[in-house]
Amino acid sequence: MTTPRTQSTRRHTPAGSRGRTTVSPAVVETTAGLAAAEVPGLRPHPARVESQSRSARARRGVSARVSHGRADIRLDVVADYGVIVPEVAADVRRAVGAAVYARAGVRVDTVDVAVHDVSRPPRPYQPLEEQNR
Repeated sequence: MTTPRTQSTRRHTPAGSRGRTTVSPAVVETTAGLAAAEVPGLRPHPARVESQSRSARARRGVSARVSHGRADIRLDVVADYGVIVPEVAADVRRAVGAAVYARAGVRVDTVDVAVHDVSRPPRPYQPLEEQNR
């Protein structure tokens, strides 16, 4: 004798929604650094490293704190001479926030852009004999 099957009271959970995803600060830092590098006018300031943070990303001027799916990011940069710093910093904030959310699923609460210096943009290559004319 077989017993009739009864409907289970448990709901079926799709495989894609089982478990959880954890994104480390390293992923956020790398994504933020790459997104910031795409915005012309600012470059990383590698000498600005906090004493307790010695990671390669921190040496490239990016640090992030990630907690409960939200991030606070700090970028230490050098501005190219001639750019309007507040405008370029706003462009960086938008680009970083959008990239980190789109690629890592982490919402960005703050993007602090610390401009430490201004430098002349790199000059195009000029042969030595043309420089001496």
